Amino acid sequence: MHHAYAFIRVLLANPYAALGITLLPLMVVLIGCSETASGGSGFTDVGRDEPTIIDSVLAISVFDDRPDGITTTFSAEVNDQVYLWILWGNITEQHTVEVSWFSPEDDLDDPPFWSEEKTLTSTTGDKITWFYIDLPDDTGEWFVEIYFDGLFERSHIFWVE
Repeated sequence: MHHAYAFIRVLLANPYAALGITLLPLMVVLIGCSETASGGSGFTDVGRDEPTIIDSVLAISVFDDRPDGITTTFSAEVNDQVYLWILWGNITEQHTVEVSWFSPEDDLDDPPFWSEEKTLTSTTGDKITWFYIDLPDDTGEWFVEIYFDGLFERSHIFWVE
């Protein structure tokens, strides 16, 4: 306790020390408000009853309703198809899923290389769907987009060698 009294006496005797201790928290706050920050975050409340993608992956096949050989690189020497496997949650009514595959040759305004649409419902609330394309001849960076009831949900990028 004696040390605390001695510290307070030093602060009262030297007003600059007291001012420094008072301004220190303000400086920390101001420095933390720098405009050159290189990160950030965000959050939102997700509707409990809203249908959602629980997981989705690209794979070399689907076996027993599970993705087999999860990858983002496909080769004509090894692969015959590119599979997109999707696990859905909170599926309680009839919905439409559309998947569009885009090649490296497609411009942003071009129609997709391949598009497919499925209607899904579930008795348990969860559903597994998968789509595939035969391994294309065009090499390079491809991507696939997933739409749920006409709204964009997710995309995946993959490479064909």
